[in-house]
Amino acid sequence: MGICSAKKEIDQIEAPNKQFFDFEINDIDGNLVQLSKFKGKKAYICVNVACSCRLTTQNYVELVDMYKLYKDQGLEILGFPCNQFQKQESKPEPEIKNYVTQKYGAHFPLFQKIEVNGIRTHDIYKYLRYNSELRINNKNKIKYVPWNFAKFLLDENGYVINYYCPDVSPKEMIIDIEKVLKN
Repeated sequence: MGICSAKKEIDQIEAPNKQFFDFEINDIDGNLVQLSKFKGKKAYICVNVACSCRLTTQNYVELVDMYKLYKDQGLEILGFPCNQFQKQESKPEPEIKNYVTQKYGAHFPLFQKIEVNGIRTHDIYKYLRYNSELRINNKNKIKYVPWNFAKFLLDENGYVINYYCPDVSPKEMIIDIEKVLKN
């Protein structure tokens, strides 16, 4: 049984009243950042990351490779540390940043830890989940992000193009990313 075929819990979420670039969040260094700062790219990957997950090495290695290959063509990767899944992101932010930059060479934007499910879900993840296949039948019921390294692909306007389960390798996203970059 894969990560996406596990039992899914559901949140009741009101329709977000903001667009993707209207949100703000603290970066990994604690600075408040408007997502509009990243406007002007052609494609975005939003991913909830963790340092101590069985998916960590493969995802970071492949995300870093993709970032190096496609950032000059308009790809931005935004990493959102999350400690909701078996406490696999328990390090403080400075340690997370040091670990992923030293071990994997991750230099794409990282943010402070957030929650992606439940009553304290960050507004960015409410938006991502609501505007993806995680939304149930055009209602305000939204499936949970099932695990670390769930990935959302967004276009230049911040619209969710596709959702990828955590056990989908970032390399498997390349065809979709290239299509978005060509538009």
